[in-house]
Amino acid sequence: MDFKELSDSFSQLGKIDLGKIYDSLNEPIKINMPKYEFPNYEIPEIIPIDPEDTIIGEIKRKIEEQNELSSKQISILMEQNHLLADNYNKLKNMYDEQVRINIQSNKDLEQSRRYNRWMMGIAFIAMLAAIAGPIVTLIVSK
Repeated sequence: MDFKELSDSFSQLGKIDLGKIYDSLNEPIKINMPKYEFPNYEIPEIIPIDPEDTIIGEIKRKIEEQNELSSKQISILMEQNHLLADNYNKLKNMYDEQVRINIQSNKDLEQSRRYNRWMMGIAFIAMLAAIAGPIVTLIVSK
């Protein structure tokens, strides 16, 4: 396209009034919008829900029951452990007493063995004296 054709195409448009374009841009655009009505919603009355009446409340009650049962079981186990510890202490004391009695009886047995040896020696000497007495009497009387 050359210059002549370009000028012809612009001449067909006519004169452009920039002032009118500027004024039309500054005027507010009037668009007929349909009227919009906001719906009127009624808020229903909200009844507060008791958390104890829900599934979570039921779970909470079950957990509390389990905790209570567990604490009872633990207290029973503690009592049983205390009784077992008492029984162990009694058995240990009985064992220690039996060991002490065995040691004492071994000492008494050793002392009685020594005593019996001495008595056996004295009895042997007495027996010799008893046998020697009539023999000496027979010998002396002759």
